[in-house]
Amino acid sequence: MENTEAALQALRQQNAELMEAIAARDTFIAVAAHELRNPMTPIVGQIDLLLAALQAGKYSSAQVEHRVRRIRTAMDHFIKRAGTLLDVSRITSGRFQLSFTPCDLSDLVRETVETFSEPARYSGCSIAVDVPETLPGAWDRLALEQILDNLISNAIKYAPSRPVIVSAENLGSLVRLTVRDYGPGISSGDRARIFERFERAVGPKERRSGFGVGLWVVGQLVAAMEGTIVVDDAQGEGSLFTVTLPRYSDTSLA
Repeated sequence: MENTEAALQALRQQNAELMEAIAARDTFIAVAAHELRNPMTPIVGQIDLLLAALQAGKYSSAQVEHRVRRIRTAMDHFIKRAGTLLDVSRITSGRFQLSFTPCDLSDLVRETVETFSEPARYSGCSIAVDVPETLPGAWDRLALEQILDNLISNAIKYAPSRPVIVSAENLGSLVRLTVRDYGPGISSGDRARIFERFERAVGPKERRSGFGVGLWVVGQLVAAMEGTIVVDDAQGEGSLFTVTLPRYSDTSLA
């Protein structure tokens, strides 16, 4: 009897571990699909614009070269993101590793917003940038790009034909990033759960497709960098996502 009970207990344990592994696999597939699809949107937008301009005979060789270089830059970012998906998948196991390097947050915000110029145009959105001339510090650059990518793409997706404002602020030992849209907003009940896995940021009457992992990834990356993220009703209408992060320097990382 004791041997039978022990065998059953071991079987239950193995089954629980298998179910956990399957859940981890499914989570990784969902994250991978979202994180690889997200940066493809601006790349496709750039290609569509280039093709349309070429067919209309509007571009000079210099303008074609400029567009191709922008596509190449976007592809480089895509390849870099694909190469770090394994690290993102390790979030759930607590083994996610950050790489802090010096960078200018203002430049990063401007560059990231620029990659969304075509998707925003197609959506009828205007994206305004409000950042200091420079905002140096040390962060995990790819994590910052992923955070901004997800927040900006959500703003464009859920607030078409409305303005979006992306800002950064120097708070001394901290920095504050905000993405503000003028869409339908997020109900107070939804705001309490949208950073959970497989939950989606939708307005009270909205129905959108998607895996619901973008904001979960954002929340995990912000937490890994010892920061915070909150979402509030913006004055008037829309949503305001606020990310607060430590502003590290070369000295503080030594």
